[in-house]
Amino acid sequence: MTLPKSNLTSDNCVFLMIDHQVGLMQFLTSVDPLQLKNNILGHAKTAQAFGIPVLMGTSWPQGPNGPTMPELKALFPEVEVIDRPVVNYWDDETSKQAVVASGRKKLVISGLATEVCAAFPAISALREGFEVYVVIDACADFNKLITEVTVQRLAAAGAIVTTWVAVLAELAANTQINGKYIGQLLSEHMGQYYAAMNNFLGFAANAEEVKAGIGFTGSPPIP
Repeated sequence: MTLPKSNLTSDNCVFLMIDHQVGLMQFLTSVDPLQLKNNILGHAKTAQAFGIPVLMGTSWPQGPNGPTMPELKALFPEVEVIDRPVVNYWDDETSKQAVVASGRKKLVISGLATEVCAAFPAISALREGFEVYVVIDACADFNKLITEVTVQRLAAAGAIVTTWVAVLAELAANTQINGKYIGQLLSEHMGQYYAAMNNFLGFAANAEEVKAGIGFTGSPPIP
């Protein structure tokens, strides 16, 4: 089991969102497509909320993999999506130098598919002394068995296998200060939380105060 050297903060990590492409989302079915979309966008908005640098890459966008999810590009219009000719993100010099230029040693990686686009650069970066978190529910594979095998491989290599909500909570740290991000992002991208929040706000005496404090808009998870 890998023990992180320190907690994730907005100052010590960079998000690598690799190959979240529309073609890949159509045939990587280990996660329900709607759930996968919400996981990816919830994870991306976590970086946006805390001002964390985001790097995005694609592979073979002119082929069946297709372009980057338009929702991701809309969230980060200033981020140049790096298209690479090689399979492993880490083997592409432009992509790797973008990571190095961030100056951050904690890499929070997600990608389609987990077994290749997330796992390959994660293991490569671990070899070079980076601390790597793989956000497993913002990734997907052809089937669940592949994900299970890949999780074991990543953990054995020293990666910290986690989820987007765990990353959000770790970065938030203090609910009095950052609870608004937890409340808003879970309400937008986690159906169970949205239902519970609406139920609470329906009868709570401090509903308006809570609603203002967390930035709750009442928007359901993205369809």
